[in-house]
Amino acid sequence: MSRFQAIALDMDGTLLTRDHKISSATRAALAQARAHDIKVLLVTGRHYMTARPFHHELALDTPIICSNGAYLYDPGQDRILAGDPLAVGPLRALLAEALAQQMEAQFHLSDGIGYIGCEDYVARIQHRSDNLPDHLKISLLPADDLEAWLKKPVWKLELFNQDPGRLHRFVGEVVQGMPFTQDWAAPYAVELVQPGCSKGNRLAQWAASEGIGMENVVAFGDNNNDISMFEQVGLAVAMGNAAPQIQAHAHQVTADHNEDGIALALQRWVLP
Repeated sequence: MSRFQAIALDMDGTLLTRDHKISSATRAALAQARAHDIKVLLVTGRHYMTARPFHHELALDTPIICSNGAYLYDPGQDRILAGDPLAVGPLRALLAEALAQQMEAQFHLSDGIGYIGCEDYVARIQHRSDNLPDHLKISLLPADDLEAWLKKPVWKLELFNQDPGRLHRFVGEVVQGMPFTQDWAAPYAVELVQPGCSKGNRLAQWAASEGIGMENVVAFGDNNNDISMFEQVGLAVAMGNAAPQIQAHAHQVTADHNEDGIALALQRWVLP
């Protein structure tokens, strides 16, 4: 019998291959873990609408930790169970500056993904959504009325600029003094959530609600926003494609996400 009771999975660069699929070996290993009563949980920077199809594919019965830990979403009930949205005052001030300096942005809203610019991203997501059944469609919302959006929860704001230097200057000059937690998803993209929100903190809350000690949780990841999980779980596994500074925070390093790294790690360190 395994000492582990839950497996927390980052998605992009971890669970998903480079072509955004779950390999058959990974799917089989996760099914084997569940057969041993180990819960499997998606923990992602994604909006719930872009994570939900993979939760459905794996037939999971757990909620999804979304938007870098900003909220916990239950696909069965189709509702957000708990979360901490961005504070409205600082967000309004930031958006004014972002618009003035022509930053592109995505908004994680309760009813969809809002956007300013981001045409390539929106086109890719729309294409994926078009191939999904109706109950898994992704709602994409152009920013026609920002003030109306600010009357509802904004769970995560992601700022983009194709010139990384411009984005880094903007963050240093504008964002740095504001009450947001930053995660750099890429040199051209920074993700902002409410302070206190992280994958690790939301995972710890969920585990406590299930009566699971964090020492009995395995976490897989590959990027900066996964470090908060690595610091709290009993077994932190970095993917082979993770940068060395990310791997340094893990207990173990497995194979690349395109080479069944999760399946190999589960067989080696987790499954009885």
